[in-house]
Order: sequence, then structure tokens, then C-alpha cells
Amino acid sequence: MVCNQCVTGGRRPGLGNGLALIRATDSYHLKYGNHWPQMSAPHTQAPATLFRTALIAHRAGDLATAAATYQRLIDRTHPDQPEHRDAISNLAALHLTRGDAAKADQLFQVGLALAPRDAQLLDNRGVALRALGHLAEAAEHHRLAIGASPDRGSAYSNLGICLTEQGDLQGALRCLERAVTLAPDSADFWHNLGKVHEGLDDLPAAIRAYRQAVTLSPRHQAAWVNLGVVLDLAGDSAGALAAYDSGLALTPDDAKLHWNRSQALLKLGRLTEGWQEYEWRWRGSSRLATQRRAFTAPLWQGQDLGGGILLIHSEQGWGDTLQMLRFLAPAARQANARLVLETRPELIRLIEASLAPLELDRAPTLLPLAPDFPGVSGLPPADAHLPMMSLPGCLGVTLETLPGGPIPYLQAPEDSRRRWAGRIMEGRDGKRLAAGVVWQGSPSHWNDRRRSLPPSALSLLPRRTDVAWHSLQKDGGPVTGLISLGRDLTDFAETAAAISALDLIITVDTAVAHLAGALGRPTWLLLPHVAEWRWLENRDDSPWYPSVRLFRQPTPGDWAAVVAAVDRALDSFETESAP
Repeated sequence: MVCNQCVTGGRRPGLGNGLALIRATDSYHLKYGNHWPQMSAPHTQAPATLFRTALIAHRAGDLATAAATYQRLIDRTHPDQPEHRDAISNLAALHLTRGDAAKADQLFQVGLALAPRDAQLLDNRGVALRALGHLAEAAEHHRLAIGASPDRGSAYSNLGICLTEQGDLQGALRCLERAVTLAPDSADFWHNLGKVHEGLDDLPAAIRAYRQAVTLSPRHQAAWVNLGVVLDLAGDSAGALAAYDSGLALTPDDAKLHWNRSQALLKLGRLTEGWQEYEWRWRGSSRLATQRRAFTAPLWQGQDLGGGILLIHSEQGWGDTLQMLRFLAPAARQANARLVLETRPELIRLIEASLAPLELDRAPTLLPLAPDFPGVSGLPPADAHLPMMSLPGCLGVTLETLPGGPIPYLQAPEDSRRRWAGRIMEGRDGKRLAAGVVWQGSPSHWNDRRRSLPPSALSLLPRRTDVAWHSLQKDGGPVTGLISLGRDLTDFAETAAAISALDLIITVDTAVAHLAGALGRPTWLLLPHVAEWRWLENRDDSPWYPSVRLFRQPTPGDWAAVVAAVDRALDSFETESAP
């Protein structure tokens, strides 16, 4: 899910800055109506008139005209004239909005040499320095701006942004609370305050701040996006959907809103609508945009290919691919096509061993990712292509049609299964159960701080003497009470073989959960209070994987309650479900 910042900034956890793009003193304040003096030719215009001309062009978005007019004004006025300094300030701001922070910083320095205590120049130079990555110097300029003008709300907001990016969220909170006190009608300041509350996990306060931002500025796209995200994090998917819908009513082509809306719909079980919106991912997610492929073949849209070649290619994470493999055979049949599957090499041996449960009438051509991924070099020509996460949309998958085929649909190679069966039996050492545990997903995952837990949080489980505990964790050191298998889990075929030999898998939301579910093994999935869309809401089972049982946090961050529930459930599992 994508969070957004103010329209003047970038991706999460960025914040909208308070850059004063236009400087107009009372003498030059833009007036509307019929109060303008008659304009003369540009080369004869007085400085005040020329400044108005530049200001109008700037506000209208005609940056080329504005820049040329500001420069002409700078060239024709003395440094002591206020128009000269104001033109420098606005031209610098213009360069900053164009993305040329270095040029903007040079001009701000020129302006500050003429007026070293000018609060707006100090504040704006801080914005430029932040854009250049000089956070400490930027923060100091915002502090100087506050010293020069203690009631300047934008300086407090911009200082709050710097402190946020430096990791001082409490300091940022104080600054942004001061900013909204000084300028309670600034939607950007309220939005920035919401971002800080969100970073502090104070979701109710973040929701209030974002609601205030959209009340003040109903077209504040970033606030609608982030309001929806925080409502979702608070467990209110319907409210999140309403926020995205409100934003789209104003900006109907906003890709981030569409992308986030897809996940709200999917979590609510409205799969048909959700898959349609999911196609916005290439534009709505900056991370996924970097994975978009430039194939010459057209996108498959469900049509009959008359015996041609359909190239299906993996995307996103391991779990996404494992979840979607079930749809290969239905896609091949509907397309009347030969399949070419491009995927990660660590999955290929597992797929080769699973052709029978996947019900593939003809073995697909299996290829590792292109060496220049997301490039497409080395891939064969095809009549159509499809990214893997588009399969359920093309096939019309709904809750009623899940799990979409027989379970299990994956199996480990026979030689690996025999080898791991002996190893797990040896590790069981006469105990009633052999269980595998995973507590950590990829640290780079956007939600890893919520979905993963420290191994110490599981300490209650290894105390049980009736279970032989095995760690399926690939990385990290040994954990007391667990038999570590990670070093020998060299690919997903080996991991599948180990899972197949275990009685129970207990895992957080990572690829092992999908693999165990696809193998049909008893799996207990430990979920944060608000989980990803695929696990839906308010249920302890999964239509995707009938053998998976869900254990959800009752409140955010409460892993202790989850582990205690697992410990209690182990008692009945031992007597009712153990082989």
C-alpha cells in the first residue's frame, strides 16, 4: 500500500514542505478585479509592474515566462531595491519546483547575502538544503527563520519535516503542533502533522489531522491517500475505501488512490472490483513501477491464442508467485496456449516437481528471470504476456471460486522428501509433534515492522517438551530450543521437502506461509492486528489455503496474545490432529 506526502514532496515517510513559492510583499500583493494599472511594454515596465507580470505567470504555471521576467527584473534593478531581492527569492523557488535544488540554493545564498535576516529566504533555503540531502544545515536555517520571525508557521513545519527525516519524531511533533496553531487553515501543515502522528503509531491523532487537511483542502490528494492508509491500519477497511473514493471523486485518474483502493476492495472480499483496480499498480506504486516490463507482445486479456505462446512472468515477492502458481493450468486452458513461465531460479525445481498437482497438461517452459530484469533480454517471442498477479483478474477469480483448484497444488521432489523425512524423524527424538517456525520476513518489506516478531516473543513455545521445534528461518543465528534447518534450505524445493516432513508450520506472513498452504500442510499463520488484503478480515481461515488457520493480534502489536493462543491450540492439535 502506498502512502503519499504533500504534493510538493515524495514518497513515504516524506512530508509536504512549506516552501513559499511566491514572495509578494503588501506593496506587490496580487490584486484581482479591475484595479491594475495599464501595462506598458516589458522593456519600459516599472519594477513593481514587472514583478506583477512575473508573479502572474508564476501562479499560472507559466514557469518559462516567469523565470525570464524575474531574471530581467534582477538584471534591471539595484540590489537595494525590494523588487530585486523578491525576484531572486521567487526565481530560486521556481528552480526548486523544477527540481534544480542546487541552482535554487545558489540564488537563495545571493538573496541572503543581501538580507541575512530575511525569514522567508532562510526558510526557503532550508527547503533547498533538505532537497540536497543536507538535513542538519537545513534544520539550522529553519531555526534561524523562526528566530527572525517567531510566528512563521512554514518554518516550524519545515523544521518538523527535517526532524522527522532525522528520526526525531517527538521534536517534529512539537514543531508541527506549533505550525497548525500559528496557521490553523493550512491543509499542508495538518497533513504533515498527520504524518508525524502516523510515524508515532498514534493512529487516532493521525486520522484527525488528515481529516482536518481534507476539510480545509478537499483536493489534497496526499491527505486522502494517507487518510485511507491510516484508516486501513486502524482496521477500518470500509472507511479507507470511502477515503479513496472521496479522493477519486476529485481526482479520478489518481493512480495512488486507485492502487490503494484495490487493496481495500480485495481485503473486503470484493475481488472482481479489486482485481480491476489492481492493474493500477504499475503507476500507483513507485516500487512496482521499477518492475514494469517492456515486452513487445501484447498483454493477454483472456482471449484464445489459438495454440500460440503465453508468457507469464513473476512479479513482486516470493509469496505472490507461490500464491498465483495455482492459476497456470486454468490460464493455459483458457488461452489455448503453450506456457512459458519466467520466474526466480530458486522456484524452478519445485515447479518441475509439481506438474501433476498443478494439473498442467503440457509442461511449461521454465526460465529464470531475464539477466537484465526488469529488462526482457533472452526471453523467447510470445503471442501475449501477462504479469503473474494479473492472473486472477483475467480468470475472473472470486471468493466463491477459491481456492481455484485442488490443494495441494505443489509438491517437493521425491528424493528431497525422503531425505528430509529421515532428518525430521531423527530430530523428533520421540516427541509427539515436529513443528517448524518462522518469525521474520524480509526486513525490506514495507510492513515488516508490523508483520515480523523477535524470536524472544516465541519463548513460550520452545518450553513445551512434547514438541520438537525446528527453525525454518533462512537468516539469523541459532535460537535456544530450536533445531536450525536454515543452512540446508537451499531453494524452495528443499524448503517444501522439510515442510512436508513436519506436522505443523507456525509462521508469520511470509513466503513459507504460502508454500506450506500450497503443500496442504497444517499451517498456523501469525498475523498483525491488520493484515494484508489476501487474509481478508474477521476470519480465522483462508479461502486461498484450506489447511491454514489464522491467529490475529487482538490489538496492534500484541504478539503475546497470539503466541498464548497458539500455545493453547497446541493442546488440542496434539490430541485431535497429530498423525
